[in-house]
Amino acid sequence: MTTETDTGKADFRTLGEAGRLGDNDVIAYYIEEMKHRVSVARVGGKLFAFDDLYEGYPLSGGLLSGAVLMSQFDGSQFDLPTGAVMRGPATDRLETYDVREQDGDIQVRI
Repeated sequence: MTTETDTGKADFRTLGEAGRLGDNDVIAYYIEEMKHRVSVARVGGKLFAFDDLYEGYPLSGGLLSGAVLMSQFDGSQFDLPTGAVMRGPATDRLETYDVREQDGDIQVRI
């Protein structure tokens, strides 16, 4: 469960153990109370969190090349740091989230 801070943003929530996510890997997590899928990628030691589902397909199953993730559904490519569409047919940016590694866990703020 999360709470709202005085800035109006939700607190960070723990998704899982950071040791499970290797460099150049993507793991999808399901946040039960929100009924929401979010993925976390580690690239060059840096974490990126984003919506896992794109057009109903999991981006966590896509091809990760550096900080660009390609959808297995239609080949659209997304820049993980910004969520920007690098190559369509997608036209809407990917929703990204604040993410951190703390005390051996991956935490995200949605």
